[in-house]
Amino acid sequence: MTADQRLDQLEPLVSQTLAVADRHTAQLKQLVNLVTVQSDNIEFVLKELVEVKSAIAATNANVETTDAKIGALDFQVVALGAKVGAIDTKLDRILGLLSGNK
Repeated sequence: MTADQRLDQLEPLVSQTLAVADRHTAQLKQLVNLVTVQSDNIEFVLKELVEVKSAIAATNANVETTDAKIGALDFQVVALGAKVGAIDTKLDRILGLLSGNK
């Protein structure tokens, strides 16, 4: 077989191989583009997640502060109730004295 004949046999194989390589290169470029888009989407979601976590932490801090204030108010309401009870007792005594009962 002559060199030209061997070249004629190899040329279609090389051409097919290069065509397959070109097709794979195009598919890889599409895949890289898709991965890049998904990476951007994931990055966006992660940033939003960080913001949500920060907001939740701030809300939890506000809830704790509110709980403390409610606790203080409960204490004051109990104290006020005791004072109202004492006033009620004194008023009963005054009314008893005014009506002549001791």
